[in-house]
Amino acid sequence: MRNLLTVCALSVACSSSAFSATIDVYSPRSGELSHEAILEASYGGDFSVTNFDFTGGGEFGGISAWRHDDFLTPVGILDMLGTSRGETADAFWTGSELTATAVARYAGYSQRFGYDAGDGFQLLFDVQGNFTNVTGSATVDLTGNTWTWIRSNNGGSNSFSSDPAANADGLDHMVTYELTGLDRPGRTWLLFWEDIEGPLGANGGQSDRDFNDLAVEVYVVPEPGPLSLLAIGSLIALRRPRR
Repeated sequence: MRNLLTVCALSVACSSSAFSATIDVYSPRSGELSHEAILEASYGGDFSVTNFDFTGGGEFGGISAWRHDDFLTPVGILDMLGTSRGETADAFWTGSELTATAVARYAGYSQRFGYDAGDGFQLLFDVQGNFTNVTGSATVDLTGNTWTWIRSNNGGSNSFSSDPAANADGLDHMVTYELTGLDRPGRTWLLFWEDIEGPLGANGGQSDRDFNDLAVEVYVVPEPGPLSLLAIGSLIALRRPRR
């Protein structure tokens, strides 16, 4: 299990200065959907793009997808419940109980999704189906852990991490958005993956770098605090029939 000190050591420098950057996502191959089109197919509406963000989606135009930093110095840890945009990169994560669900798959490789909290790859689910007609979901409680996300194929090879330094080609293979405007508590993140090794380039080299091979929604709800638990207990007591 990685702790805060380990992750801090992995960062370029544990200083107060920060440098952020967002990698390019290239247009998808013919017949495949872009990030914008996947958002529209999954959440409805007509999203508009501004720089790296998508806004105005959903039935009433209130859903947005805000692009998260791919690089930040120091690297830090993305707290799924507490981190604000621009505070840290998306390599290392922490949170509580979460549900991960496959959203889309545009890939020749099979897709499986999981995490590594320091004990190796832990599978959450295998993706079944293609395009936006996919299934695959799991709920896991990772309270107190720090982890990286992992996508692999069914044979266990061709595996990539949310931490670029852990990938054989040293490249970032995951792009992150935070979804806002959904009618639910907690926070929702959307992870888009590139599943082929290769240099950065617009449909050049081995990898096309369109980051649509696998899309996964990750939803996390705050754990109830002592006051919330007390309120829940009071409601249960009120609902008990009197003898």
